[in-house]
Amino acid sequence: MATAAADARHVGVMPSHPDLTGFQPFGGNGGYHAYVGQIYFDPAKPPGAPRRFGFLPEAKHLNGGGAIHGGLLMSLADTVLGFTAQDGTAAKAAATVTLNTDFLAAGKPGEIVWGTAHVTRATRSLIFISGELTQGERTLMTATGIWKVLGA
Repeated sequence: MATAAADARHVGVMPSHPDLTGFQPFGGNGGYHAYVGQIYFDPAKPPGAPRRFGFLPEAKHLNGGGAIHGGLLMSLADTVLGFTAQDGTAAKAAATVTLNTDFLAAGKPGEIVWGTAHVTRATRSLIFISGELTQGERTLMTATGIWKVLGA
């Protein structure tokens, strides 16, 4: 179980990787994120462009074969697409209804995993999202999903 001291070490910690300079920590690092690790987002999103997210995987994020664990990639996709659902619409809060993923390449530790997504359709109560996770020139995963606007 994560302790408050462990959570405090990570909340608001700015990335040391030069490619993440100017990025901000996404949310706190308590709860589930205490296990996943810090995800960063670019607050300087140009109008009409997707927001970029970054995550620096470590050895603890690998599967037995030495690649980034698929469950971690699915967690990143859920965060990237979920934030995009709220960021790209008037929704104050939205919850994942479905998340479909396709694994395309293996990821490795020490190199940033980038995430982007965009709203493909939005109704009063549902938001449809498409996105991808990349590392270098490789697309690690594509994802699509539907988010329910809470309270709608």
